[in-house]
Amino acid sequence: MQLRKAPSRQDTLSFLTEFPDFDELLDDYSLLPALRRKQTLVKQNERFHGIYVVRCGMLKQSYRDMGFGEQITHFFLPGDVVGLDAIECRRYLGKVTALETAGLIQISFSRLEEFPGERENFLKLLCYLSRAMQHERNHMRYVLMHSSDVRLARFFLTMSTNFRLQGFSSYHFRLPMTRCEIANYLCMAFETASRLVSRFQYKKILVARGHEYSITDFEKLVEIAESER
Repeated sequence: MQLRKAPSRQDTLSFLTEFPDFDELLDDYSLLPALRRKQTLVKQNERFHGIYVVRCGMLKQSYRDMGFGEQITHFFLPGDVVGLDAIECRRYLGKVTALETAGLIQISFSRLEEFPGERENFLKLLCYLSRAMQHERNHMRYVLMHSSDVRLARFFLTMSTNFRLQGFSSYHFRLPMTRCEIANYLCMAFETASRLVSRFQYKKILVARGHEYSITDFEKLVEIAESER
């Protein structure tokens, strides 16, 4: 099992360093103390005070509704940005909690508003924000439109891609979230998620040992994920 190292400053700010005029902004970011497992970064409806870039570790965002309980809406991995969905309404839309020890940097929104770049670079920033929002829409679309096995297959493929982009194995990785949290995120019962993982193992598509997962038949996993397109 390959351990995930903390990304360098350059790796951590990969989304920002796409923009050459962000040098001044990068000098002014705030490195936060490490967030321990189960510690809260922001609370639901808390006043917006900036965005956060994940340096290492993973976090989850959950939304609590009095009528439906808690729903996990996002998992944040290294390089992801927390708080993009709070910019317009100036309130964090969900509670963000560490799934494991996590390192983050904070960039106050006032610094983003002072962004001195040219129009071309500003448009690049807007495109980045748009891609992040598109990810959320795509997640809800496949959760609502596809069967449970397709959802789970796509989840593992997404995690696989994220690890590959970080420079780690796309076939063997550790996920800090529990099986119950994965089920909640995919809008399925815990029993359904457990049964599907067991089925994937029986078909030799993947191996699951606690929080560690190994994809043993990548092509079959892709076939399942794309079966309802």
